[in-house]
Amino acid sequence: MGMTTYNMAPEAEPKRINTGVIGLDDILYGGVPVANQTIVSGDPGTGKTLLGFEILYRNAKINIPTTFITLEEGKINLIENVKSAYTYFDDIDDLIASKLLQVYELQVLDTFKSRENWQAFIVGINKIVQSNASKILVLDSLTPLRPLAEDDRTFTRSINSMVENFRNLGLTTFINTETNAEIKNEAPGLLGTYMFDGMIRLSTSSAQNSFQYLMRVIKMRRSNHRNSAMPYEVTQKGINVFK
Repeated sequence: MGMTTYNMAPEAEPKRINTGVIGLDDILYGGVPVANQTIVSGDPGTGKTLLGFEILYRNAKINIPTTFITLEEGKINLIENVKSAYTYFDDIDDLIASKLLQVYELQVLDTFKSRENWQAFIVGINKIVQSNASKILVLDSLTPLRPLAEDDRTFTRSINSMVENFRNLGLTTFINTETNAEIKNEAPGLLGTYMFDGMIRLSTSSAQNSFQYLMRVIKMRRSNHRNSAMPYEVTQKGINVFK
């Protein structure tokens, strides 16, 4: 008897969210898979907030509802700082008025006082994103949350539950965190080895009297991507990642 052979159907290409950021979608070979949870880590001043805002802005302009939640900066200051950096984004107020781009600030002081407080925090975020049926969420950032948790285990478990909640809602989420001496010594899982689907690292490099920003997609589940660090610049028209 001859050997029976089976034709294996190729794995379906995942639906993607285009970031709209020049060069980044090329690195991601088309964008971020829908419902992926991506952590964006970087040193202070590398543009984490601007990157997240631009992703939402670009998608809101093509009628995809989005939400930006800041845990660090007041809403008014955030919007004014973005406008100052991105002077060509002259329709931010219109997109906010249309509810295609929501911007909220949340207080976090009592977030870890009890399990009920943490659950209320997550429920509050859910209500915000559901109010305009958001498809993409940026949370900026984890940095002020860490000192409020009593220990690493509590913090990691809590963030994991939040990430799973966003995944179950079908949200494509970008969660910012500052990379510093404390964060670098955290458990690897916090930075994306198991709870996050994607990890994007922003950094700086100085060599031979030159300075440049570098962006590296370290990980992105369900998607191929370039792994090398690519230089980028922040311009008045948005971020430009050089290929």
